[in-house]
Amino acid sequence: MRLGDMMTTNVPLLKAEDTLAHAVKLLRKTKLDGIPVVDDTGLLIGIFTKANLMDAFLAGAGPGETITPYYQKRVLAARVDTPYEKVEEAVKTSPVGTGVVVDDRNNVVGIFTKVDMIMSLFKRTERLANQLTTVYHSMHNGVIVVGRDYRVELINQSAANILQLDRAGVTGKPFREMFPGMDLAPVIEQSQWHIGLKANWYGVTVMCNVSPLTAGGQAVGAIIIFQPLTELDRIASELETTKELYETLLTVLNIAYEAIVLINEEGKISLVNEAACRFFRKREEELLNRAIEEVMPNSRLPRTLKTGMAETNEVQMIEGQPCIVSRSPIVRKGKVIGVVGKITYQKLEEVRELSEKLAEMDRELSYYRSKAEEARQLVTFRHIVTVNKEMQTIKQEAERVARGNSTVLLTGESGTGKELFAEAIHNASPRRQKPFIQLNCAAIPDNLAESELFGYAPGAFTGAQREGKPGKFALANGGTLFLDEIGDMPFNLQGKLLRFLEDQTFSPVGSTQTVKVDVRIIAATNQDLWRKVEAGAFRRDLYYRLNVINFHLLPLRERSEDIIPLTYLFLEKFNETFGVHITDIAPEVKTALLAHAWPGNVRELRNVLERAVNYSTGRVLELDALPYYLRQGQGPGMARLNHTTVGRQKEHLDRDVLLAALEAHGGNKSAAAKALGISRSWLYEKLRQYDLL
Repeated sequence: MRLGDMMTTNVPLLKAEDTLAHAVKLLRKTKLDGIPVVDDTGLLIGIFTKANLMDAFLAGAGPGETITPYYQKRVLAARVDTPYEKVEEAVKTSPVGTGVVVDDRNNVVGIFTKVDMIMSLFKRTERLANQLTTVYHSMHNGVIVVGRDYRVELINQSAANILQLDRAGVTGKPFREMFPGMDLAPVIEQSQWHIGLKANWYGVTVMCNVSPLTAGGQAVGAIIIFQPLTELDRIASELETTKELYETLLTVLNIAYEAIVLINEEGKISLVNEAACRFFRKREEELLNRAIEEVMPNSRLPRTLKTGMAETNEVQMIEGQPCIVSRSPIVRKGKVIGVVGKITYQKLEEVRELSEKLAEMDRELSYYRSKAEEARQLVTFRHIVTVNKEMQTIKQEAERVARGNSTVLLTGESGTGKELFAEAIHNASPRRQKPFIQLNCAAIPDNLAESELFGYAPGAFTGAQREGKPGKFALANGGTLFLDEIGDMPFNLQGKLLRFLEDQTFSPVGSTQTVKVDVRIIAATNQDLWRKVEAGAFRRDLYYRLNVINFHLLPLRERSEDIIPLTYLFLEKFNETFGVHITDIAPEVKTALLAHAWPGNVRELRNVLERAVNYSTGRVLELDALPYYLRQGQGPGMARLNHTTVGRQKEHLDRDVLLAALEAHGGNKSAAAKALGISRSWLYEKLRQYDLL
């Protein structure tokens, strides 16, 4: 509470030149004991009290005389934000019964009197009493307050509930009558404290703490705080049970041969078993309360503590030996409060298996390193640019089937983006964190095809690596194997592939061991597989097994609306690659690109644009940067296209094409217009036509 909360406001003010008559009038009207005196600027200079008025009349002053000789220059003044305690201290020591309240510029904002202080004290006492009552009744323990006269002054709701009493029927009654068996005289008369007293009231045994209530250094009563012994017994029983469980847990942990380490939420070791002490070659007291990084510098327990993600049977080198490590978070009320780590290191058979697993990881690591550059950026469906309706439908359907495990067959001419689709399907699938392995069936010699696909055992044939080599199926375990140019797979290998597709098992070359893996197959071809089946060059049963889900990718000549968007996409990539800044395409270049039939499809378009970027000298891609056959409208891939054809293509830009172009360029209308090969004004006209603005 501050002075501003208890002052009297809207008080009149006097000036030194005001008359005694005017002062009398204000004192009678306000019934105040004093009125502040201010100067012409409103600043406080004194106070005129009833006592000053009496002094003036005793001195023989008339009503018309000014108050100047009589008002009091020394004033008890305080700021409006002065705390109650300081005001209380000032009022106690001041001979003046009225004080003046001023703001930070010494302007009068009110007055305060001892009456104001008393009223504020009443309010404060009432508020504190209400707060104290609320605290009493919200307590879990029972509370009884007894006065100096040994009568019950207060019993809280918990006490009434514990003893099954009516509070109103107890309050005001003698304590000895309502609660026999407890003598409060030593507490009230001698201010003694009693801790842990037992009492039996109304059939309930309680444990009590009794303390005196004092005021002015004298005991004025007693307060009893109690709790039923049944609840205390329950808590003690729970503690005993917890202790027994803890001892049982330690016994179990010490029997286990695995090293067990538990860290708390601060990352410090809070429990270890005997196997852990043997593993780290330290005593228990040397490990407890130490940060886990001090004991295990490369420990991943802190990461589990942070992420809350369990890790099971991970291979890790610790203290110079291979170990199987599992980490599991301890979660309470949705919060990770610790982590349990288990280290398996003692069984020789497991060590052997670990060594084999490490060797396999090393082989996989070598492969991944060779593919690191290729895998720097994952290909997703967002990277497949098209405004063609049919291709957009294929994208949507491919993204849907990516969620499953069914075999996918991609068909289409060379350069239509089959490999891109295969990668996008893999990266949209639950297998995205596992390998995506590619094998071009047309690029492998027949005599090496089987070992490339299935791998070979150590010493399988002359020239084989001594430790053997994993095949593509083993490398792709858990992920996806992309078999490109499947139509060129050797006929004798097709049967083994079919057998693998049936049960996901295979035997490496030179081995009798059957290996089971989990691999999704995506195959691709630019050939007519059915025609090869009819010609006896491709197995019919394998064809049906591969053709579960089929997507036929359109050649670029059948989706000419994609030519300009793809052109801008490739230019953007080549700008970054070659350090150039080509921002636009000359109209005659667009015409030439649209006129070409693109027998090499998107791959041919990319190669043409890469050549053009190397030949270009400005910010606009000009016609002279294109190959000669494109500039002259000649060559095996040229089609006839005049301005009428281009105009008709622009006229028939439909709503879906516009939306697709805008989405592909993040809503940037300028970029979308460039991608469609139209002007911004034409784009806006079309947007208005389809009510897209």
